Amino acid sequence: MAGNDKKPTDKETERKDRITVDLKGAVKKPAVYTLKQDSRVNDLLLLAGGVTDQADTKLINLAQKLTDEMVVYVSSIGEDRPVEIVGTKAHDDVDSAAAQATDKININTADLAQLQKLSGVGMKKAQDIIDYREQNGKFNQPEDLGNVSGFGEKSLEKLKGSVAVD
Repeated sequence: MAGNDKKPTDKETERKDRITVDLKGAVKKPAVYTLKQDSRVNDLLLLAGGVTDQADTKLINLAQKLTDEMVVYVSSIGEDRPVEIVGTKAHDDVDSAAAQATDKININTADLAQLQKLSGVGMKKAQDIIDYREQNGKFNQPEDLGNVSGFGEKSLEKLKGSVAVD
């Protein structure tokens, strides 16, 4: 009987350990892919057969971790739009457009480059935000940035109108 109990548990565990990511743009096989939960952009691109000759590879962070329901867009050379990694939720394209219109950056879904657009946030602080988010989950409110090392009251006040959470 114990053997029978184990199989459903394995399947449940297997489903929880998988993420689904939508890959678009200058890649050989754009599609929706299912990967292990701790997968990175490099793993996704390998599954897709790599990037095309037209892909602008300078801005791709191959080491970035993927999350479930993420959209990864690889731009072509000369395209105004950089490599874009949009966070979770199917309606994120709408959220991203709204965020761009108001110049607010969603600290729950922004990548390293997007976070560095915030006033006073360099590569180190941007990585600290991403690390905090990966270890502790999503930010519930912009003020939660105060829990990240290097963000005091003055930093929070300066960023108040620039950040959003989903």
